[in-house]
Amino acid sequence: MKFYRTNPPAGPSAVYLVAFSILAHAAFAADAPDNLVRYKSAPERFDNYVGILIGPGIMKNRILDVDGFAAWGNPGTVSRYDDTGLAGGFLLGRKFRLGGLVLRTELDAAITHASASTDKLDPEGLDETARSDFPWIVSLRGGIERAVGRVTVFATAGLAAAGMGNSVTDIDSDTIWDPDDSFSKDSTEGGWVIGTGFETALSQDWAVRLEGSYLDFGESAHMVNRSGNNLCCGPATPRRPVTYRVENRLATARLALIRRF
Repeated sequence: MKFYRTNPPAGPSAVYLVAFSILAHAAFAADAPDNLVRYKSAPERFDNYVGILIGPGIMKNRILDVDGFAAWGNPGTVSRYDDTGLAGGFLLGRKFRLGGLVLRTELDAAITHASASTDKLDPEGLDETARSDFPWIVSLRGGIERAVGRVTVFATAGLAAAGMGNSVTDIDSDTIWDPDDSFSKDSTEGGWVIGTGFETALSQDWAVRLEGSYLDFGESAHMVNRSGNNLCCGPATPRRPVTYRVENRLATARLALIRRF
């Protein structure tokens, strides 16, 4: 058997071969699925992200003197006490597509230095102080986002948990603490959270975000005058335990640095 060596075509034949190759490549690109072309030109790389966050937390608290025990026989008296502290922590998130929507899930946790108090429960004696604290907060949220130019706008909602301390301290005769007319409770409370914000890319891997959120942890009930040694609701009223109801809420504004991968 003989093998013959063939030389590459020269002259016009070479030109025709090159032209045919170019046309074939162009035809393949035109017939390729759109999603394949998009994948090659703009792959979806940033499905996961982590970040650190910091910002103010604004406590919004409300205590209801159900029986008017501290308010000198005025049932339903409300005292509000708000203050601002600092919160810092981290977040973990993932983005995914559902049809034409871009959705996200996020878990964040923060240590807070937020507390507030009021001494207006007894409007005359000023000897009863209500106080609330938020040592830490955690939230698990789902959200939706939309790109507007170089900025991504998003909204989220979900569940929240917080370490919480609520107390009322009654001081008799300016120096003596009355444990029967006081309470103190540290607990972990559940609630809900909503938020919104925007973020923009700093580079291919990094982004910065500014967001605000509102967390509501509902209402808790606490008993005082447990021994019934004082009148419950002013003159000529029975001696029995009475109730305070405390509502705890928190608003946050947070700046976050995001690493995408």
